[in-house]
Amino acid sequence: MRRGLLAALMAITVGCSAGTPAAPPVTTSTTAPPPPAVTLAASSISWQTHAYELTRFNTILSHEPTTVVDVTFDTWVLENEHLRVELLPEFGGRIISLIDKDTGREQLYRTPVGVPYQIGTGVFYFDWLMVYGGIFPTFPAPEHGKTWFSPWTFEVVEESPHSITVAMSFTDSDDYPLSPRQYDGNASGLTVTWLLTLESGRSALDTEVVIANPGPDDVRFEYWTNATLAPGADPAAPVAVAETEIIAPIDFVKIPGYWTAIAASEIRTGIPEVHGFDRLRTFGGWDDLGIAYAWPDVRDGDAWGAINQVNGDGIIRVGDSSVTPGLKLWTWGYERSLQAEPPEAGPYVEMWAGLTREFFQPTTIGPGEEIRVPETWVVTRGMQGVTDGTPELLFDAALYELELSLTLFTPGGHDEVTVTASDPLGTLGTAVARTDRSAVSVVLELDRIPEGPIRLTFGQRHGTSSFELHS
Repeated sequence: MRRGLLAALMAITVGCSAGTPAAPPVTTSTTAPPPPAVTLAASSISWQTHAYELTRFNTILSHEPTTVVDVTFDTWVLENEHLRVELLPEFGGRIISLIDKDTGREQLYRTPVGVPYQIGTGVFYFDWLMVYGGIFPTFPAPEHGKTWFSPWTFEVVEESPHSITVAMSFTDSDDYPLSPRQYDGNASGLTVTWLLTLESGRSALDTEVVIANPGPDDVRFEYWTNATLAPGADPAAPVAVAETEIIAPIDFVKIPGYWTAIAASEIRTGIPEVHGFDRLRTFGGWDDLGIAYAWPDVRDGDAWGAINQVNGDGIIRVGDSSVTPGLKLWTWGYERSLQAEPPEAGPYVEMWAGLTREFFQPTTIGPGEEIRVPETWVVTRGMQGVTDGTPELLFDAALYELELSLTLFTPGGHDEVTVTASDPLGTLGTAVARTDRSAVSVVLELDRIPEGPIRLTFGQRHGTSSFELHS
């Protein structure tokens, strides 16, 4: 920039020979500077719940299902040109709303009335649970952990006109002597810090979970990110439609034996509890409530999420499957979720990212160690599926004889993407696509039949990424 300015000044000097009138004086503009592209503002959100009271151990002391009370939480709103992200630190440290400003539609589920359930059954850490929704970290135990309703601290880490990073954090320092026997009632001493960054021009929220063990001993624990999804929904009443498709790089799921209804809807493989993954890819295909785990895991891809196949809106998580190989799916069943009973049921698709493959399979963090979980939440438009991707590019690929059909989405907006397909013998074809904030299709005409797996290489202004496709 300095060289360009110097050249301009030299041009003015050379052009002003003796007797030539001097250039007019430079005037200072009084125009106000443009507003920040990214903002952070304090706000609030209202909710309703059944009336309930807790003991000092956070178990249910009383529950009045016929009485509904109003609750108001303080929130923080991160906003850029394309996304409105509402953060709720004081109830579980969660993203409670993620709205695509270009369409006005919500991507996350929120239950209209909170209902305490499974009280005293021994299923959850505090012997009860209440769904609110959104995206939130769960630790140090499985099954929603022990911080889902606790206040997390909030702080601004870094702020500029074009990028804001905030953090929500929680330290597990309280013992719970009354936990059900499958849980460890001792405090883990772990601190989880959730960093969230919104940059200008992006239809994506970049996050990183930092799990730290400041103590002198190994700690066994579980960590899962819980995402309660309803892509392309009405912000006033966000629910998932029957045509919501679960996007995941898996062909098989493990369904625990007690979820017989959903297991019956999929083809058995001959491996105990392992089934094909077909009917359950669509929310409307869930005939009942249940759990399905990716089998054996999700190491074949880093991108998963859900797409509303009615309006084309989607929310895709891009992580690192070598860090979080676990993927757990849960719904209440489509038809069941629309009924009034049970009152805790809701129409949403729950997708969990775990450090381990299933609940009750803990991992270990050593003294003084940190585990980092990168996750980018991309809000898409026009994608019918996602094969894989990075925080800067999502793609869907399909091979038809010598035509490789690709659909691309770049959350950073305008970009020129060079796509090269190759196999072990060399290049198969190249194409260039100009992308925006909606899905863009491109077809590569391959020069020959591929010999072995196809490698796709994408060159864009953010760098180069490569992926291997298998038939």
